[in-house]
Amino acid sequence: MKKYNNIIKQLREDELKNINLLNFIENNSVLDIETKGKSILLRGVSDQIWIYISSANEDELRSLKSRLHEKDKNFAAIEDWMVPVLLEDDELIWDLSMTQFYLPDNIVIPKSKFKANPLSLADAETLYDNSEYKEALSIGYIKDRIIKGSSVGLYEKDKLVAWGMTQDDGGMGFLHVLPECRRKKYGYNITLLLIEKIRQKGKIPFVYIEKENIKSINLVLNLKFKKHKGVHWFQLK
Repeated sequence: MKKYNNIIKQLREDELKNINLLNFIENNSVLDIETKGKSILLRGVSDQIWIYISSANEDELRSLKSRLHEKDKNFAAIEDWMVPVLLEDDELIWDLSMTQFYLPDNIVIPKSKFKANPLSLADAETLYDNSEYKEALSIGYIKDRIIKGSSVGLYEKDKLVAWGMTQDDGGMGFLHVLPECRRKKYGYNITLLLIEKIRQKGKIPFVYIEKENIKSINLVLNLKFKKHKGVHWFQLK
């Protein structure tokens, strides 16, 4: 990763803005990185090839867009303002619109009353079967995240009933409670436990939530997360 030291240094000048790129570089294989001025395009692999972009300048973004390859179809955590530029000459297969929230360092969260049990590879199929995003997910990706990321599971009589773990860019995700086990504050406690694990690694806890998911938005706002920006995951035809 030494050859990207200058890029990493530049990204760290605004760590909050670039937290997803920094974590992706740390946790996954980077194929290459393009730069234009202060803008950066990262091409890397987790479950598939993803494009991440850091930019605050439309002209620089357009320059980076001109360097995209024909096979560059999957885009991750793309800020709202970038989407019209990137889609000018292309059509979507799917688009997932999310809001990013982060937890400031000075916020103290309650201590969970549950034990933080990490997920095991044996849990991967359960996570996949209960996911709402199967079209953009694989069991292989879930196993990779269990191995490399932070994860928490709650069990009743050895049965996994609630869970959460970090995505390939460090975002909190996969939060799920089985329907028959809801109203027990499992989701709340999974969130607390996952935040604690992330902070133990010296990282900023952050999460992407669909704008229609009011319940999850209220959960993180009650924990004093701050709204940061709108982002998109999408695939081009």
